[in-house]
Amino acid sequence: LCTLLEEIFSRGEKVLVFTSYRKMFSLLSRDLPSRFDVRVFEIDGSTEPKLRQSVVDEFSALEQPSVLVLNPTAAGTGLNITAACNVIHYNLEWNPAKEDQATARAYRRGQDKPVMVYRLFYAGTVEESIKERMDLKREMAGKAIVGTDGDKADREAIIRALSLSPVRSQEQ
Repeated sequence: LCTLLEEIFSRGEKVLVFTSYRKMFSLLSRDLPSRFDVRVFEIDGSTEPKLRQSVVDEFSALEQPSVLVLNPTAAGTGLNITAACNVIHYNLEWNPAKEDQATARAYRRGQDKPVMVYRLFYAGTVEESIKERMDLKREMAGKAIVGTDGDKADREAIIRALSLSPVRSQEQ
């Protein structure tokens, strides 16, 4: 995360960081201002809905690199945050639609820069399993929307996906 932030801030850009963990909110709010000399804004479940837009407005008005840390559930819909052209998903969600909705906060009318999206996870852990499951769900959703031949390989991939389990992986 710090390596990505260093690169983003060196370009003078802003970033949205999505995390579901309260302790990560606290850690980022304490660490990032001293580490990078940036302001950190937050929207989580304790942020009153009527105040969320004012947090976004203050973040957007700042003319220097900054971070807006968001909970994907609390801030995943209804906000237009085009001041940031970088999105980091610090932890992955089991539901790809929730992650996609969160990412869409930066892809709104008025966004005039390319948006870079980063999804962080540790290989060889349950996070990798979550990533694989999300990728498979996205692929399956794409096929359901555009149709599929329903060939044997697709059927086998779906059956395999439904039988995946981190517990079973460790047993093998």
